Amino acid sequence: MKILKILGLIILTVIVIFLVSGLFIKKDFEYEMSKEMAISKDKVWENVIYFKNHEKWSQWKKMDPNMKVEITGTDGTPGAKMSWTSTHKDVGNGSQTIVSVSGSERVDSKLDFDGRGEANTYMSVVGDSTKCKVTWSLKMSAPYPFNTFMFMMGDKPMNDMFKTGLDMLETASK
Repeated sequence: MKILKILGLIILTVIVIFLVSGLFIKKDFEYEMSKEMAISKDKVWENVIYFKNHEKWSQWKKMDPNMKVEITGTDGTPGAKMSWTSTHKDVGNGSQTIVSVSGSERVDSKLDFDGRGEANTYMSVVGDSTKCKVTWSLKMSAPYPFNTFMFMMGDKPMNDMFKTGLDMLETASK
């Protein structure tokens, strides 16, 4: 019985530390990664700006080939929206809406993860007819106590996601 009390106190202590630490940990997170590609900027931009082309390089579509996607509005322009539904636990449901487009170099979007949070993201593509640099950024807030989970995970999961996506974008753009 004494072992159960000690085990219970240890579990309770860990929970209290977790909850209290969440009060002091940041709630806003920002991730960004860039990749240089020996591909025409225009080819890469076509795959970035048009939702209809995202299927070519979507790691989530690769995870769930049965994911349902619907595009509304004028694809590639502010207000265009791509919604997806998936029963795959790592894909889920959500939408991405283009907020602004700056020339043929940057697109800003808002992500909505179907009630599980929101994020702001942008992709920029700068370069010329022989090479380009693609930058992908995501900003999000994680309310208490979920901020503690985000902090404990570190940057690795997001860095892996960005790397996979940029590699797939490069392959799709060749």
